[in-house]
Amino acid sequence: MRVEVRQPVPSTGDGGESWELAASVFFPPADTLPERSPVLVAMPGAGYGRDYFDLPEPGYSEAAYHNRLGTVVVALDHLGVGESSIPPFELTTLEVVAGANHAAVTSILDHLREGTLAPGTGRISPACVVGAGQSMGGHILVGMQAYHRTFDGVAILGSSMVCTAMPTGPERQPVAVPEGASAEEAAALVTEQTDWRYAFFWEDVPEPLVEADVAGGYPLRNTAPAWGSTTFPGLATAMVFPGAVAPEAARIDVPVLIGMGERDVCREPIAELAAFTSATDIALLVVPRMAHMHNFAGTRARMWDRIDAFIAQVATATNAS
Repeated sequence: MRVEVRQPVPSTGDGGESWELAASVFFPPADTLPERSPVLVAMPGAGYGRDYFDLPEPGYSEAAYHNRLGTVVVALDHLGVGESSIPPFELTTLEVVAGANHAAVTSILDHLREGTLAPGTGRISPACVVGAGQSMGGHILVGMQAYHRTFDGVAILGSSMVCTAMPTGPERQPVAVPEGASAEEAAALVTEQTDWRYAFFWEDVPEPLVEADVAGGYPLRNTAPAWGSTTFPGLATAMVFPGAVAPEAARIDVPVLIGMGERDVCREPIAELAAFTSATDIALLVVPRMAHMHNFAGTRARMWDRIDAFIAQVATATNAS
């Protein structure tokens, strides 16, 4: 069962108005849903919305995959993304977006515990709450955890804490951002010089899926597929700089899973692991034949299985403490 939610959250404006965040909550079948179900909060990268976790092609729904083991999945449109409120670009900093996401997740969890999210959902006391963020979503996830301690564990997926590095083919030079470039200049340079198909899609991804994803422009979309977004928060332009979220990553003191594809936007695995200096437990998975957009890859189930195992690990640790 999929339930659509529009969750009001406080704004940073002077008028006292609220913003709204759009979320989809995916419930396992009632006969497999335990009262102590774990909850996975999934957050997309720039240019994508919450339906990235429920792609319409058979076998490509990550939410359905986790549901099969009794996990409730909350897929979220960030502030400034998709069907959520779209404040002025300059307002959607990491601190503001992380705060809005935290407020929305907290309210949704309260509704789950009270059984008031939607008719027929019942009460759920989460066995644990794990956050998963892909690409820019991983940066926002790190901000949420550092500033608000939203989650019992975090899965950082295709998201560099060291410095975003766009993969290049054998005949292309790496994208270099000159010293002193502004965030806008750096983002424009990366956009112009990146081979997006190479970076984002392994060669075995079905061409109709790739075409549907890129048809409206890429990465800046004029139109978007059902799983995409024509807007993104202002924080995205700063994420190309070295160490953009390093202080936040260093503050995280819960279990961490780092997941990346064989061809991704991360630095070498040992450097990414080293960013989480306060983590109580840290693990790494590099999936072969997977590029940056993990959920399109033919090997996507290997990532999803590792996330399932991580959720089970965090649930055990949370309930033992």
